[in-house]
Amino acid sequence: EDVPLGRIDGTSVGSATGSEEPEVRAPLNAEVGTSGIGSDVEPQVVDAPASPEDERRAYDAAFNELKEGRYAEAARQFQSFLRQFPSGDYTPNAHYWLGESYYVTQNYEIALDSFNQLLQQFPNSTKAPDALLKLGYCQYELRQWAEAEATLNRVIQQYPDTTVARLAQSRL
Repeated sequence: EDVPLGRIDGTSVGSATGSEEPEVRAPLNAEVGTSGIGSDVEPQVVDAPASPEDERRAYDAAFNELKEGRYAEAARQFQSFLRQFPSGDYTPNAHYWLGESYYVTQNYEIALDSFNQLLQQFPNSTKAPDALLKLGYCQYELRQWAEAEATLNRVIQQYPDTTVARLAQSRL
């Protein structure tokens, strides 16, 4: 069972299982293009040269910043990761940890957006229960009481008898 942490102190980040392995899906080919500023020429679409190893390295680099407590740098690297790998194997985790980096620095509005993106784009991700819980936590911190209550009750209903459900119940 994956257990989210409400706080990151540099010594223990992640889940109770200690694993940050993403769910595995078939790789998707990313497309990128560029054009000059003020150019009337349409950008050319090319296959991205990134490999699964490049994706893992970029994710690990961002996650290491988070573990070291460098939240602004972690956020910057996770944002860069998400631009480079919008549909990668680690993309749901990157959305979650981007949200977490904002949450621990009390940037609740931005954290809320990141958790929402994960839930909308990857509703079946292993990070979805944690993201839903943190969405409720963000709403709570923003004093959006009705939304927080509804979200936390949704966690309990969707994930009964789990740690996230117990955490949601205690916040209620």
